[in-house]
Amino acid sequence: MIRHVVPLLALALAAALPSAALAQSSAGDLFAGFQTQSSDPVEVNSETLEVYDDGKQRITVFSGGVTVTRGNTVLKAAEITLYSPLESESADAFTRIEATGKIWVNAGNQTVTGEDAVVDMASETITVSGGVVLTQGTNILTGTRLVINLATGRARVEGSTRGVFSPGDAQGN
Repeated sequence: MIRHVVPLLALALAAALPSAALAQSSAGDLFAGFQTQSSDPVEVNSETLEVYDDGKQRITVFSGGVTVTRGNTVLKAAEITLYSPLESESADAFTRIEATGKIWVNAGNQTVTGEDAVVDMASETITVSGGVVLTQGTNILTGTRLVINLATGRARVEGSTRGVFSPGDAQGN
């Protein structure tokens, strides 16, 4: 298994952090471990790592049981693909991040799952699709898609949305 501490991925994921969900405070807390102000290292474990150039972009693919850890935040996916412009020398110049294959993000008592996630730096959005489930303690929110606007911190759950909220469990205790 390839084991990497990748500052580039840390910066990319840092740009992809919501400050919204279950509804708003939960997703922000959930992704807090990947924020730029964190001094914790980012650890990436995967079966394979492939880096190649395609036109004017560099594509980095971690595949095979990918686990990304920073602080108490853990992201798991079958594959994570990072896109960055070839001409950029900046470590945080990613334009898009795609996580596929049953994504799972956890921090403490908060978790979000789905089939895939896309971070689009141009539109400043994160979209989690496919059987989205957000949990905080005993509170549960489900839908087919979660869209988080990184600029505003606003989150929206779409498609067959259902929530179960336990009185007195606002902090997920």
